[in-house]
Amino acid sequence: MCVGCDVRRLGAMTSCVNVCKRVHQIEVELLKETDKVEHSLLLIKGRLQPICASAQQLKATLTLRKTEQEQLTQLSAASEFKLLFDLSKEDSKSESSSESEPAVNCELQLRCCSGQRQLQFSYQPRRSAYRVQPLYLVCQNNEKEKDDHEQEAKQRCALIDLNLRLVQCIYAHKLSAAGYRNRTFTLNGACCVFRSQLSCQEARKCSEDELWQRFASEILASSAWGQQLQLKFVAFVGCTWYNGAAVAASGDYSYTNIRRHLHAHAALGGGGLALFGSGHFYAWPQRFADIGDCIRSTERVDVTRLPDESNYRRTYGGVYASTLGAVCHELGHCFDLGHTLEGVMGHGFDYLNRVLTVDQPTEHLPQRMVSTPAAEATISPPRPRFTQLKIKQPASSKFLDNYHTQRRNDSFYFAHNCALILAQHRWLQPDLQANTSAAPEIQLLPANKEIVSSVPLRLIELRCNRNSLAAHYEEFKPESATYRFQLPDSLWHLLATQRTHYVFVLTIEGDTKRLAFDETPAGVEAEPAQ
Repeated sequence: MCVGCDVRRLGAMTSCVNVCKRVHQIEVELLKETDKVEHSLLLIKGRLQPICASAQQLKATLTLRKTEQEQLTQLSAASEFKLLFDLSKEDSKSESSSESEPAVNCELQLRCCSGQRQLQFSYQPRRSAYRVQPLYLVCQNNEKEKDDHEQEAKQRCALIDLNLRLVQCIYAHKLSAAGYRNRTFTLNGACCVFRSQLSCQEARKCSEDELWQRFASEILASSAWGQQLQLKFVAFVGCTWYNGAAVAASGDYSYTNIRRHLHAHAALGGGGLALFGSGHFYAWPQRFADIGDCIRSTERVDVTRLPDESNYRRTYGGVYASTLGAVCHELGHCFDLGHTLEGVMGHGFDYLNRVLTVDQPTEHLPQRMVSTPAAEATISPPRPRFTQLKIKQPASSKFLDNYHTQRRNDSFYFAHNCALILAQHRWLQPDLQANTSAAPEIQLLPANKEIVSSVPLRLIELRCNRNSLAAHYEEFKPESATYRFQLPDSLWHLLATQRTHYVFVLTIEGDTKRLAFDETPAGVEAEPAQ
C-alpha cells in the first residue's frame, strides 16, 4: 500500500459503510487542529480505530483556495493509511515565487467506514534568511544539440524541484515525529542551471572528491552565488554517464563494478554543498501524481543499460528509495550531522520507501559501511560517505529486531542527537533572520579538560576522525544555561591522547564548532563546523 492516489484513478473501489455496524474513529498523527504547515508537500499518517476487517479504503478530501483534492487510499492490514498532498499553487511550484503568498486556510475531511474526521489548518511557505538552493550542473562540450540539451535541462530542473520538495516534507515529518515541530529547510527557489567550466570528458575522469572540489570552487567563485553566505547548495551533475556495455561484457554485476562504470557521479555532502549525479533520474518521478507509482515500482533494473543503486533490490522503486534517501543523508552532513549506526545518518536511508508506504514486508538489506574520502578536501571538506561493502545475512534475532524497527518507525528516522542538532540548526529553524552578531567564543581548555562557551551549550558530540561516527554525546537543556562542560577521562583519552576523535559543539543559538588537537603536543585546533 502506498500514499493515496487520485480518486479518479480508483473510482471502481467500494466502501464498507453499509457492512460494518461498529463505531470507528480516525486518528491522525502529527497534524493537529489549527496547525501551520510551511512545506508544500504534506504527508499525513493515520489509522482507523478500532481495526476494521471490512474497511479497505479511506476517502480524503482537501479543500484549499476554493478547490478540492480528493484521494482514495487503501488501508493496511492494521487499518493504517498514508496520504500525500500538494499544497502549492499550480502556477507556483517553487518557494521563491510563492513566498509572499498569504496563509491559506485548509480543510481536510477523512471518511472510512463509520469513522469521520475533519481538520482545519493553514499553509504558508517558509520564510528564513538561511536557505538551500538547487542547481543543475551543465558541463562544457556536451554531445547533444543545444536545443535538445536546454529542453532536457528544463525537465531535469523540474524533476529536481519536485523531489527536493519531497525531501523537505520528509525532514519536517521525521523531525515532528521526534518532537520538533515546524522544523525543515527552506528552499531558496526553483532549480537553476549552473554552467561549469569543466568539460564532460574531464568530469567523467574525476573521482567523487575531485568533482566536489571542482564544483564547490566554481560555485564559490561565481558572481551569482559566491558571496551568499546564507545559502547551501544541492547540485546534480548533468553529464553522468553509465557504461552498461562494459558491465555486461565483464559479467560482473556487483555494486562495486556498477559503480566503477558510472562516471561523473557523486553522492557526497558537507559544508555548503551536497553533490549528486543524475544517472538514477530514470527512477525518479517527473510529476507529483507519479510519486506513489515510482516508490512502489517493482520493475527490474536492466544493469546492462542502467546503473543500479538500490542496495541490491534491483528495482526501480528500490533505486528511487535509496537515491532520494541518499539526498536526505548527504544534506544531513551539510547541516553538520555526523554518522550514526542506524537511521537516516546510518544504514537506514535506504528505507525511504517505508516513509511513504504501509504494509510493506520486512526488508533485510546489506549493511553499508563508512569509507574515508580518497583525497583531503580544501574547501569545506566533504564528510566520509556510506559505501556498499558487504552482504551479511542477519541472525534470527536480528530479523525480529528489523521487523519491530521497521514496523515502529519505518527504519527511516533521525537519531535523537541528530534530530536535536537539526532542530537547533540555523538552516532549519522557522522565520529566522540573518545573524549579525559576532561568533561566540568556544574553547577547549586542556588544563581542565573542559569545553567553555560564551553562549550556553546545547550539545557536545565526540566523533571519530576517520568516519565522523558519533561515539558519545551530551545534551544540555536550554533552561540550565550550561556554559562549560568537563569531558570524562575516557573521552578525553580519545580526544587528546589517542587523537582519534574530535568534538562537535552546538550552542542554543545554533552556532557550531569543531574542536580537535593538532599534530603539535600542546596544540588545539578549532574551526567552525560547516
